[in-house]
This record gives sequence, C-alpha cells and structure tokens, in this order.
Amino acid sequence: MKSKENLYKCALGENIRKIRKKIKLTQDAFSEIIGIEPSSLSNIENGKSFPSALTIIQINQKFNINVEEIFNIEYLKNINSIEEDILSTIKKLNSDQKRTLWKIMKSLDL
Repeated sequence: MKSKENLYKCALGENIRKIRKKIKLTQDAFSEIIGIEPSSLSNIENGKSFPSALTIIQINQKFNINVEEIFNIEYLKNINSIEEDILSTIKKLNSDQKRTLWKIMKSLDL
C-alpha cells in the first residue's frame, strides 16, 4: 500500500503529465519551457518527486494553467479502494487474461 505522500506525488505527477499531453509537448520541450531538466520532469510525472513551487509557478505562467488543475486530487479519496479492487480482479484472471491485460497496459505507454 502506498503512503499518502507517495499517493500525492503520483497524483501531482499524473496531473502534470496530463497537462503536458493536453498541450501536445514532449517531456524535453515541456521541461525546457518551464526551466527544469527532462529527468526532473520524468521523476515528477512518475511520482518519484514533488514538483517545486517554482515549477508549479512556471507551469501556471507559461501555459496559463490554473494551479487548481495541477493540485486537483479529489479522486484520491477512494484511490486505496480502487487499487485493492484492481489487484483483487487481476488475481482472479487466468494466465491468458493476465497476458492480455499486460499487453493492453504496455500499449498505453504508461
């Protein structure tokens, strides 16, 4: 089970990834515009680190994105139960179904 801190990192990272993809920029281009290293953006998007306050400000100013959109983590209220449901469902799948699910997940480029 993930700690709350890790859940928040993942949620913020996912929100930033969605924003970047919505404006159709690569990690390299997006990170250059907001003034951070691509590896730092990757760590943020993958939930390995929190974005700095300056990074949030840069996203807000450079792309006219509401800070509320970046920090929208309402869906976290039930994330633990969602994770438990997903894992429970996966455990019930047979080997072929698990392989199919794995292929689908890989195709999503998560």
